[in-house]
Amino acid sequence: MTFDAFKSEIITNVRKFFPNVRSTITEKRGIILEARVDISENAFLEIYHNVLTGKKSYALITNGKRILGYDNYKHWHLHPLDNPARHIPCSEPSMEEVFSEMKDILSD
Repeated sequence: MTFDAFKSEIITNVRKFFPNVRSTITEKRGIILEARVDISENAFLEIYHNVLTGKKSYALITNGKRILGYDNYKHWHLHPLDNPARHIPCSEPSMEEVFSEMKDILSD
């Protein structure tokens, strides 16, 4: 996925799932995108993509700790809600799937 396409997808999903929140997208050296979606005072989504290496990560942070995440460090895996330190192999989730899952968790 291109840099601009990934950025556009972040914006689309923020508007769809968290329309009334503040988000920031930082571009570094034209190859790295970092996004932070501030959901509440204690919760935010953190998104990272390096187009040169293909590295992607998505994390749901509450009270300063990752409670759920997906990334492709070495291979795609899930850091599950019940034990975010674990690595459960999975296929690459779509960004929409990740946003939907994280919204559901925050809604519970």
